[in-house]
Amino acid sequence: MLENVTGSLKNNAFTIMFGLILVNVFWGASSIAAKEALLQMNSTDIVTIRFTIAFFIVLALTLLLKGRGALRIEARDIPVFIIMSLANVSIGFILQVQALVYTSVTNFSLEFNMSTFFIMLMGAALLGERLTRKKMGGAAVAFAGAALIITGGHMDFGSSHLLGDLMGIGSALSFGLFSIVSKKVSQKYDIMTILVYTFMFGVLELVPIYLLGAPMPSLVSLSVLSWSSIIFLAVLCSVFAFLVYTYGLNRLKASDVAMSIYVTPLAGIMLAVILLGETLTVYTICGAALIMAGMYMTRGELKIERPEKCIERGEGIKKPGLPSRGE
Repeated sequence: MLENVTGSLKNNAFTIMFGLILVNVFWGASSIAAKEALLQMNSTDIVTIRFTIAFFIVLALTLLLKGRGALRIEARDIPVFIIMSLANVSIGFILQVQALVYTSVTNFSLEFNMSTFFIMLMGAALLGERLTRKKMGGAAVAFAGAALIITGGHMDFGSSHLLGDLMGIGSALSFGLFSIVSKKVSQKYDIMTILVYTFMFGVLELVPIYLLGAPMPSLVSLSVLSWSSIIFLAVLCSVFAFLVYTYGLNRLKASDVAMSIYVTPLAGIMLAVILLGETLTVYTICGAALIMAGMYMTRGELKIERPEKCIERGEGIKKPGLPSRGE
């Protein structure tokens, strides 16, 4: 009986979407945690330490739960994992950091939400996913809501922000690429295997930048608040979040997973109101309503793409090599 209930939950698309929404709540809170950590460290320090901790946690969990066999990958797939690490860890985060140097937080936040559209379009082009008018319409409505929350009715895309705005769009495109490649790879490898190698290569790419940068304070001298922020970013925003996100990509269409990203700015603003005492505006309320309306519009599109039992038996997994389009 319990197995039937558990299996039903695993094969319930709305249960998976709830997990993805929780992930984006954590990602929304990540800006608050990063803001606290930035009082003692720079952005490169935070990202490098965050993903180093995350790598060792995922490696330990993989060895404990899956065994050493889960670390086996084919040599020809290594470039794929490097691409994923570049898109989601090193280049992806460097673009985010540099974008904030040259453009406003408002502009960047809105530009990063374009990753939803990039995931949908690449999912259609590279994975053969069908985009319906209802799904695109819901995405557009939710994007309008995110825009209201982020901008508060005011935006500036002047030429002085052009470089930063292009970097912001680049980071959204980078995350979209990671999502699509991750979905392809999850048809062959366990999600924990995927994260072990994505985080490992990402850390190896970040370490030279970290070592060549300005020396950071001793790790021992960091405050409890700074360490708490780093642990939150590593454990909940990296390990937990990307396990759930990658699992969602494995089970649902990439375009369905992409819709959950609109929760991030909403969660960030609401947590800032609760934890930092920021003002709740009419734009936030209207934007929240539009995000929920957009997600509600696409509820009929949400369904399991790969049942849990098929994954456990290995059905649909093509070896050797990664699956090609149409397989």
